[in-house]
Amino acid sequence: MVRLTGNTRGYRPMAGALLILALGLAAAPAWAQQTWSGTQSTEDDWGGDDWGDDPWASEQTGWQWYGFVGGAAAARLHNDPAVDEDYPLAETRLQIEGERVVGDYTATIKGDVWLDGVEDGGRGDLREANLQGRLTDAIDIEAGRQILTWGTGDLVFLNDLFPKDYVSFFSGRNDEYLKAPSDAIKLSFYGDANLDVVYTPRGEANRFITGERLSYFSPRRGAVTAAPPAIDPDERDDWLDDSELALRLYQTVDGVEYAGYAFHGYDKQPSAVDPATGTPYFPRLSVLGASLRRPAAGGIANAETAYYFADDSGGDDPNRPNEQWRFLFGYEHEPLADLTLGWQYYLEWTQDHDALIDATPADQRRYAPDEYRHLLTNRVTWQLLRQDLTISLFSFFSPSDADYFFRPRAEYRFSDRLTGTVGGNVFGGEDPWTFHTQLQDNSNAYARIHYNF
Repeated sequence: MVRLTGNTRGYRPMAGALLILALGLAAAPAWAQQTWSGTQSTEDDWGGDDWGDDPWASEQTGWQWYGFVGGAAAARLHNDPAVDEDYPLAETRLQIEGERVVGDYTATIKGDVWLDGVEDGGRGDLREANLQGRLTDAIDIEAGRQILTWGTGDLVFLNDLFPKDYVSFFSGRNDEYLKAPSDAIKLSFYGDANLDVVYTPRGEANRFITGERLSYFSPRRGAVTAAPPAIDPDERDDWLDDSELALRLYQTVDGVEYAGYAFHGYDKQPSAVDPATGTPYFPRLSVLGASLRRPAAGGIANAETAYYFADDSGGDDPNRPNEQWRFLFGYEHEPLADLTLGWQYYLEWTQDHDALIDATPADQRRYAPDEYRHLLTNRVTWQLLRQDLTISLFSFFSPSDADYFFRPRAEYRFSDRLTGTVGGNVFGGEDPWTFHTQLQDNSNAYARIHYNF
């Protein structure tokens, strides 16, 4: 992510974002029609007639462009003593995506630019820039900047060790922005079993909470805190030396999807601390896992597991994470037309927990993870008004941490191109150092509007 302009002193986040949003939406239809006439958004196919190749259509030549213009704003539901800013999100955004066929390959580029009222300036993010195609009849390649994801979890990730953007996710941006891009080479081999190999020449970290937009709990300070100073870890940014490798072997047999996973690289969070300097860093991490998904009782059931081989195999160093077993069980079904329900149970089992507690200073032990962390999730999605209105609620609840996270949302499709969304991110719990309770003062309500072209 890059800064496009310098700071703009005196710029008020909400007023600036809403003014630019109003001007942008007023001009967008004509501007989009003049500049990108004859193209469609991927979100514009609501019952269209694109059922395959048209033998009478001319072959695609040149770049095909589409995207959206829109705005979003979110206001805190509570006063946050650690953060002066009342709005975790206030922006006007333009996304442009293009693709072009080049021989047997397809070139794709997708980028966002936006005016950020929270950070007072312009920003940009190149989300995709890659070339994909077939090397042989049994091997595909995708090389360049791309969004990568796998695993069976719904907003719960075990074997998906690709970078996430939790700042966007917790601030009220579209769910698309939870997945951060990777600069990688992906090879896909097809046969009796299928194999994906992803090589990342430089380790890609999560876009994690640093304290600059959202507050968090600091065990060293013993309180919820924010920038300054912002969390500034040692980066894993050396090409080749800090590379990562991920593998997925998968196949479907009699309607059951099986997959095995392997990863060798670095933790996506700066979960370790150099005791000499107090500087956080990204420790080495290796993961082995498996999953399956199958029809069951009129719905879809899934199970997934992963073992995290941490940098500290003995478990007696409180400055580095312990090894963990992770398990996930889920089920989704549609009891009524246009109503979908989903449940998940997730378990983190910390290994060598007794050694970790014994090695942790007495005044820090209450912040140490429980040996078993349980998490329950529930998704409810209901489509109404000929599916123009979608109402959903995603709930996280941890009985071991005694904390929760609710994500209500309502989205209305005014037309094939214009969509409005309102929703919220509501955190709470008992102890301020648990995962969701630490974000309690970041609870917010948001509104977004997108015009697709």
